[in-house]
Amino acid sequence: MKKHILVVDDDSEITTMMEQILRKNNYEVTVSHDGPHAIEQSHKHRIDLILLDIRMPFFSGFWFCDAFKKKPQTRNIPIVIVSGLLDEEQTKKAYELGAHACLKKPFTAKELLDVIEKAVA
Repeated sequence: MKKHILVVDDDSEITTMMEQILRKNNYEVTVSHDGPHAIEQSHKHRIDLILLDIRMPFFSGFWFCDAFKKKPQTRNIPIVIVSGLLDEEQTKKAYELGAHACLKKPFTAKELLDVIEKAVA
């Protein structure tokens, strides 16, 4: 069975690029451009991993990660923070909130696939 990845980013160029890479590598993909839609999609589908931007409309990726990790039904879904804003402080905060990994934009297809494969192994 294909692994299902939820891509959450308000930049449609980034989500399109990630979606193409993931589909080409046999992943099922759902895309959300904001947190409320991402939450809705996470309840609608069986999600195996979330790729999550930090800066989004409505609420931040950090808020989403924290809320997601506090719910028993979603706490075991790996979250990979994907952002151009990642510095040492942001990375530390992501891990404290329960992120499985962090990936700094821009990234290569190989870097994206490597972090996903480690998270869903």
